[in-house]
Amino acid sequence: ESSLKAAKAALAVYMINPNKYIDFYYAALNHKQQFNDESILSIIKSIGIAEEDFKVSLAKNADAIDKMIQSTRELAQNINIRGTPAIIVGDTFIGGAA
Repeated sequence: ESSLKAAKAALAVYMINPNKYIDFYYAALNHKQQFNDESILSIIKSIGIAEEDFKVSLAKNADAIDKMIQSTRELAQNINIRGTPAIIVGDTFIGGAA
């Protein structure tokens, strides 16, 4: 649930400003607790995204975001990724914790 919230937030940020996605990503990596609405909004504000813009993006793009997450999950299942972080470089797979 916590990581799903963060993933949805990251995609909503990307849809506002693709250049801010990486800022969200690094801020989320440095977040040491579970994600909740308050912590996500704190990250959003810290990277210069207005709370209202974020909420609009999250609502307006909900279907697209859900489809992106579902297709990513299906891909991970199809290639047998069960842990994070998982990295694929060329034909080499480096698995994470299961």
